[in-house]
Amino acid sequence: MRIFGEVEFEAERSEPQVSEALARTRENLASVKAMVAIASARGGVGKSTIAVNVAAALTLNRRKVGIVDADLNSPSIVAMLGMKPNKRFAASEAMEPGAGPMGLRVAASNLLADGEPPPVSFLDEEAPPAATNGRGPVELSYTGTLRRILQQTHFGSLDLLLIDLAPGLEQLHRISKIVSLTGVVIVSQPSELSVRAIRSVLEIAEHTSTAVIGIVENMVGFNCGGCHAVRPLMPQGDLASVAREAGAPILARLPFDPRLAEACDHGVMFVKEYPDTPLAKQLAALAQALDVSHASPSTATSAV
Repeated sequence: MRIFGEVEFEAERSEPQVSEALARTRENLASVKAMVAIASARGGVGKSTIAVNVAAALTLNRRKVGIVDADLNSPSIVAMLGMKPNKRFAASEAMEPGAGPMGLRVAASNLLADGEPPPVSFLDEEAPPAATNGRGPVELSYTGTLRRILQQTHFGSLDLLLIDLAPGLEQLHRISKIVSLTGVVIVSQPSELSVRAIRSVLEIAEHTSTAVIGIVENMVGFNCGGCHAVRPLMPQGDLASVAREAGAPILARLPFDPRLAEACDHGVMFVKEYPDTPLAKQLAALAQALDVSHASPSTATSAV
């Protein structure tokens, strides 16, 4: 078992080391036109589900897209894409991304080689961590591992690289130390607690000089087939006023559709399987907003 956490070494990196690491990452990603992080303050808001379907919608529009599952301890992107990680790539100076459906290029911690003795350490230290003989986890640096994935994975020429961050306020701060993002999309639920958490993510984005492309409000209601109405799923928070204060557009307000969760569980692309549903059309419109993310998205996709 591997546990990715912050170790003392990461806090001790000198300024020249940090600059060199950033330069190596920029060089490796020089053929990537735009890098967008998908972030959330809390788990369970559907961030990864949205990331996967936005990526799929862009590939259907003939864009070259890569996706990095930056939730190293609980990766879900590989399963959501229906990939079977039979072939795992060793940590070396040249790592090839996994081949996802429709030409998606995928990097995730569960595509890295396991191996015995314990996997290669991603720390910039002379010796790898001590062997555990299968009796416990091997701790590797979270930021160091993510940095190496972005430094050494040969994504090639891409229109967009989506970085699906782990939930939590600190994740945007972490990724800002590794790459210069084109921007970030923040995913939230309509509940008041989620809206409050959004304020903190917006503050971190400002602190790290990360452009906020916009906010996606997920699971705003349930499409009732019998009564032909949208029923709220949870108490509504005032996301609109928070977005207005931050000058961030609401890119989409997505309804809940149980077929989306079912599609993810089975590794099926919802936007491809159910293209005529209201939700799939909204996801496609959201993908279009990110397709021009290097410009200034000015219009939000329609609400339910």
